[in-house]
Amino acid sequence: MDTLPVELLRLVFSHCDPISVRNLREVTRILADVGYEYLLSSRFTAVSWRNDIDRLHSIALHERLRGSITSICIFLGELSYYDAWSTSWFQHFVTPPDRRNETMGSAKQEFDRIERGRKTVGPLHLRADDLREACSALPNLKDLEVTFTQCPLENDLLKEVFDYPNCRKLDRPQTYSNLDAIIFALHGIPLSSFKVDRLPLEVFRLPGHRTHWFTHAQAFDSLDTLNLTLDPSGLQGPTSAFRAVNGLGRILRLAKQLHKLKLAFHPYSSESSKFALSFRELLFDFNFEHLTDLTLEGVSCEEEDLKDFLARHGATLVRLRLGGRGLAKPFEVSLGGMHLYEGTFKSLFTGLRTKLPRLERLHLEGIFECEHHDLPSHEAYNFYPLTNEDWVDVPCPTWVRSSRNTINCLPFEHYVLFGGPYPGNALAQRDY
Repeated sequence: MDTLPVELLRLVFSHCDPISVRNLREVTRILADVGYEYLLSSRFTAVSWRNDIDRLHSIALHERLRGSITSICIFLGELSYYDAWSTSWFQHFVTPPDRRNETMGSAKQEFDRIERGRKTVGPLHLRADDLREACSALPNLKDLEVTFTQCPLENDLLKEVFDYPNCRKLDRPQTYSNLDAIIFALHGIPLSSFKVDRLPLEVFRLPGHRTHWFTHAQAFDSLDTLNLTLDPSGLQGPTSAFRAVNGLGRILRLAKQLHKLKLAFHPYSSESSKFALSFRELLFDFNFEHLTDLTLEGVSCEEEDLKDFLARHGATLVRLRLGGRGLAKPFEVSLGGMHLYEGTFKSLFTGLRTKLPRLERLHLEGIFECEHHDLPSHEAYNFYPLTNEDWVDVPCPTWVRSSRNTINCLPFEHYVLFGGPYPGNALAQRDY
């Protein structure tokens, strides 16, 4: 193989799994040299119970390896032991006792190992300087994800219970500091995408953390994609919520080049509720001039406020998703819909027909409901998903059944895109 052109050798390596790459590099010196850049995956995953920040730091300082990393995923999620234990016991209630004890015993051993590792390694914010030095030394770093919900564990039972929102715990003060460390590490880095799937909304209310984000979130200026799932459970009262939304809006306005934006609200203290949001208070008159893809989930708002916000992006908006899975358990209907405390969905969708001329796709998921249950104009729908967030078709969920009155959004998409009679009159339910 030494006689083959380097381009063909690289093509061979590009089709090899990590073990095959290591084996192939041991054949000859030329293969060892060409295969160097394929030793590492382009995506680096760091978990809180291993010394992954040390490993990332070593890679970043290595002259040949540091160019391999293009994206980083930092997992900060934790399981609540007693909630996880009771949930798993309930899930395996009908399993034969010997098998159940073996399965749960193995999961407990894995859980204990992880907790020991977490205590040994310590919280992420204690390694803030190392993380910043590592990120600054990665020339091709473009994507960063912080996840609290996407479980990287190999134990099947721990994976199962992690899908239940009540089994996840969050040390909020430590999370503030960890997220501060990540934002600090990204200062000056031209990122393309940034994602957090459980961001405590009150971090934008607390003066010290709020100022820290304003100072170091300049990397948002280059973002093409921003995906924020916010947890408003730590907010107490309308004044607290107003200040937090104001701070969030200031961060969003830094991301002037966005093409894709997702804003989701997952209130862990009340999993089926929606977060009251004013787009006027959030962004004032600011527009994302290049926005093509927008997802809004778990929001309670005024019809005119939402319609005005969407209309301001009508010149560029191509794909719109309203609602989502929310904090539903695996067997539940999607909870992350939309709520209108003023107005109706009929008026909203009718107005969007003329205000979004470039729109090609509309997707609705979750429970959609407007206020004023006693009026004839009241609407309530329960949508199941047809596509994922990448607009790839998904099979019909197993929790869909006629008794739950779930419907898909195709008639509403057709109405917004092409007109015709409004489908809601025949499909509306009284309430959910």
